[in-house]
Amino acid sequence: MNNAFSKLIAKFKKITFISIILLAFTTPNAKSFSIIKDAEIENLLKDYTRDLIEISLNNRTPNIYIISDPSINAFVIPNGNIYINIGLLYYADTPNEVISIIAHEIGHVINNHHVTRRIELDTLNKKQSISQILGIGVGITGMMNNSDTLTNLGTGLSLGGSGIALRDYLKYSRTQEYDADMMAIKLMESIGQSSIGLISILEKIDNQFQIDRSDINPLDMTHAFPRDRINLIREKIYSQKNSSVRDANDLVIRHNLMRAKIIGYMKFPNIFATNSIYFKYQKSIRLYKSGKLDDALLILNDLNEEIESVYFTELIAQIYFEKKQYNKTLQYINKALENNEKEIQFSILKAMTLLETGGSENILESINILNSFNSYIFDSNQNPQIYWYLSKAYFKIENIGLADLNIAKYYSITNQTDRAINFAERAKKNLTIYSNEWIQADDISKTMN
Repeated sequence: MNNAFSKLIAKFKKITFISIILLAFTTPNAKSFSIIKDAEIENLLKDYTRDLIEISLNNRTPNIYIISDPSINAFVIPNGNIYINIGLLYYADTPNEVISIIAHEIGHVINNHHVTRRIELDTLNKKQSISQILGIGVGITGMMNNSDTLTNLGTGLSLGGSGIALRDYLKYSRTQEYDADMMAIKLMESIGQSSIGLISILEKIDNQFQIDRSDINPLDMTHAFPRDRINLIREKIYSQKNSSVRDANDLVIRHNLMRAKIIGYMKFPNIFATNSIYFKYQKSIRLYKSGKLDDALLILNDLNEEIESVYFTELIAQIYFEKKQYNKTLQYINKALENNEKEIQFSILKAMTLLETGGSENILESINILNSFNSYIFDSNQNPQIYWYLSKAYFKIENIGLADLNIAKYYSITNQTDRAINFAERAKKNLTIYSNEWIQADDISKTMN
């Protein structure tokens, strides 16, 4: 590899908070993080984004995914979907910080950066003949998720035209980030909120930016230094008419309950007083995870006396499911569904419980519940476990064709190609030829090959 380019790569490796996002296009060296499914967090994010989406995207609602990455970051990819790292939600002290970052990502969508950056990247790749550079995320902190990716390209890059092309691209990226910051401020003003959270998050990133700035040429960065970005937007934010607006108390409580849940499940360090409801919530989750179900139940029941939350009720139902006390599970999950009848995760737990309870009536009810979400799931593929339980339910009533079809769907969504094809072909043998179900099985078999 050219020595000058090697030095450039070495500088990139020092930039700990910048990463190539390789979700849609991965390389063997890219880190992989899982998508987190949680009704409490997802519904809170929907509430955070509702007003922003209404004024900016004409109710064209992007999917928002939560990534298990503990770093502070969020990004949008070419199809307009937004990804938020669990680390951002944990480190955000206020709802406003998260909302401001989402506004930044929506700013990228409004300005079409999630598409144009890919076009610019394609141009860069053609100029440099480095097809392995596949960064497509347009985010708050940067493009690279794996600092080793650039060092493993396996292709040399000469200076001259190629080096200029790279820096032109990085300049283009930095300009887009400034534009997205400005759009975020405008959007937050439009919904009557301050953008102070944008500064707060950038300050957190700056504190994690453990690097000597003299080692880095700003021309080699996808983003301006966090401190530089803060200096550019500070005056604009503090001159907003809504600069003094703060989050509603009930939203702050929900935000901290979300952070407590993250601590409980993800083992982040505790940040709450030991006598707070948030500490009790995270403790109940940790007890549940460690198998101390009765101790977890005691805390959750006490919590419900202090502050009622449908998600405490959901967790109680889940614990009773683990204890195989299915009547108790149904009692609590039905209570949760009274206030959230369209909540998919609650309905899945009810269907699972009915399935475990057994009896033809319960199994058919389970199938009806799971099938009620089928069209939604088919479009988004966000809840593949529904197909797993549908397969199990159909098998129990000896409908082997539909059992095989649904398990084939599960394997196709989870990218288990051989199993998907195998079960799709098995399903076709037990389904009426050219029926809708047979065609679905045939499609899986053909598209997975």
